[in-house]
Amino acid sequence: MLIKVKLFGTLRRLSNKDTPGLWQGDIPEGTRVHDLIEILGTKEAEVAAAALNGEPCGLEAIIPPGAVITLVTPFGGG
Repeated sequence: MLIKVKLFGTLRRLSNKDTPGLWQGDIPEGTRVHDLIEILGTKEAEVAAAALNGEPCGLEAIIPPGAVITLVTPFGGG
């Protein structure tokens, strides 16, 4: 099933070549957000927050067909 993933922070390095900040691809049905993180080639520790179709979600959320996932890295300030 085809999905889109919006990537922020250091996760942008996982983008499709021609679309900075965006990964689009096929994943198996029943894939959870934590599985997607592994598919993308990174670790859960690099992801501070996730959203599914614009709504915050946990890493256990099942991704539906056509979904847009947003992944954000931890950030600091001072």
